[in-house]
Amino acid sequence: MAGEQIVFTFGSNADAMIATKALKDAGVVVKMIPRPPGIDCQANLCLAVNGGSEAQATSTLSGSGVRFASVVR
Repeated sequence: MAGEQIVFTFGSNADAMIATKALKDAGVVVKMIPRPPGIDCQANLCLAVNGGSEAQATSTLSGSGVRFASVVR
């Protein structure tokens, strides 16, 4: 993934896995990553997307009912 990455955090690892499928099904290029140092969240897994896909990713997650805890830029 080239360019600026946006990291989505979640309340659980299960939410991160469900979100991965929802985003991939919507055509968003997403990469599951371990929680980066300095990011405070309950899940050990986060999702990274290209900054240009942030709006599509946010819309997809909201539309599919998947809750994310935060977005880290």
